[in-house]
Amino acid sequence: MTLSLRRIKALTKKEFKSFTKNTNVLLMCMLPILFSIIYSYIYGSDHVNGMPKLMVLLLCLNMNLIMCSSFTIAMLIAEEKEKNTLRTLLLSGVSALEFLFGKVVLTLLLSTITNIIIFFISGMEVKYLAWFLLISTLVIISMIIIGALIGMFSKNQMSTSVIGMPVMLILLLIPMMADFNENIRKIALFTPNYNMTLIFNKIFYGLSLSSQEILPFVTIFIWIVVTSVGFIVAYNKVGIDN
Repeated sequence: MTLSLRRIKALTKKEFKSFTKNTNVLLMCMLPILFSIIYSYIYGSDHVNGMPKLMVLLLCLNMNLIMCSSFTIAMLIAEEKEKNTLRTLLLSGVSALEFLFGKVVLTLLLSTITNIIIFFISGMEVKYLAWFLLISTLVIISMIIIGALIGMFSKNQMSTSVIGMPVMLILLLIPMMADFNENIRKIALFTPNYNMTLIFNKIFYGLSLSSQEILPFVTIFIWIVVTSVGFIVAYNKVGIDN
């Protein structure tokens, strides 16, 4: 499957134009930043009576992964289907990977910028920023492709909530409840964002990553590969149906 940089560039420009006109997407990208300010102001503390700043960071980071990374691309793809522009792209010969890359660039950029803002609002030390960006970017990519799949299965923007909300709630709540129940923790070990949390708990508490910590990285990469294949299949199926 060949990739055309010209097509990817054109699709990326189109996404930037669509994004500025979509108030729902703009709002979802702003909410994690707003909550990080609120949580940091009320709970952000390393004192006994406060919420550890790492907890504030992870809470808002997971919120950003759900709201911005996943739902943004889901709504943008659903908008393509709603306006029948997806059919036009399919007929013009745009491949699944070209379409995905064109969508990913904008969402990845928005999610990463939001993560960096949350990182500094939470009061984390700059020395951890490189690790934070590397690991969070990998998880962002996996969540973006999950959102892309939701968008492909949605008929319009409204239906993204109906289809996507159960999936997103599972990915959000299971990692949050993992520390309270061993069975839930076993399930959480299969989610990309919980594996991100395991890695961050090591890094931000000054613990070195050993060879045993490779499993969370492998899990995240598996999510990227499997969801990418799933998206290609779904995209081609839409092309066949059309």
